[in-house]
Amino acid sequence: MILPSRLSATTLGDLLGMLHRERTTGTLELTELWHTPGTRSGHYVHLRSGLVVDVETPLSKTPPLGEFLRREGFLSNTGYRVLMGHLEKHDRRSTGEILVAERLADAAIVEAALRVQVRMKLDVLFHLTEALVTFHAAGPPKRAARRIHPLTPRDFLVGRPRARDRAPTSEVRPRTRPAVWSEPFYTYERANDASQSRTPPPSSARTTQAKAHHEGPPHVSGRAKPTSTFLHLAPDVRRRALSKLGLPMTADEADVKRAFRKLAVELHPDKHATAPALHRDRSAARFAEVSEAYHLLVA
Repeated sequence: MILPSRLSATTLGDLLGMLHRERTTGTLELTELWHTPGTRSGHYVHLRSGLVVDVETPLSKTPPLGEFLRREGFLSNTGYRVLMGHLEKHDRRSTGEILVAERLADAAIVEAALRVQVRMKLDVLFHLTEALVTFHAAGPPKRAARRIHPLTPRDFLVGRPRARDRAPTSEVRPRTRPAVWSEPFYTYERANDASQSRTPPPSSARTTQAKAHHEGPPHVSGRAKPTSTFLHLAPDVRRRALSKLGLPMTADEADVKRAFRKLAVELHPDKHATAPALHRDRSAARFAEVSEAYHLLVA
């Protein structure tokens, strides 16, 4: 199997697809050609039998596991202080191992949170447009191998950009400059004040415009300007996040909040405490997925 040497000649989705079909074990390394001086330029996707088991990248702002669980309501403030006490004493165990061994969090919750963190890091890498591609055919790090069950193809292949989705090679495409990723999921092109203050077109024109630009909801006169970055997410990122909440691309921020409240009540671990272990695990994983999508959309 021969991989392209440059990311611009393919996509991360195509690379992972090839490695998945070959059931390859090793590390896919992406090295940026342009990066801020003093920062790391390498990104690593660790695979086992063609499945993603871990991602290392300096681009992601994924919070530490303990902080992530506390933010999502799965770790109490007392439990968080106990965890930090162990870490400050240089406990040799991983954070997840401490949480489970000290009974600060359920093992299924820790597993689900770790999987969400890996997916979040992987999502960031799909925004890279150029990098040197190298594959190291060796076993993934022991740390990665023991942390979580691998991500499924649904996590890293389904709905991901592919080379076949690009414009034909005969078309001239504008050259994009390398991005400095301070906010991994968001685009930086916000509507200017003038466009926000324009008089809205007639309803028929709005309907046509909404069909032509289905990535975002049509402008509604009198609606308060959202304070979050909801409307400024990259369309493919917003589409995936909305689908996890069972919402279409036309949903607005209020729809997101209503859907999340409903799902949170249905999926919260406290409601399934006495359910069979398999049911608890599935509910915990789904709750973590829904929470990730919600925080991404309204952050």
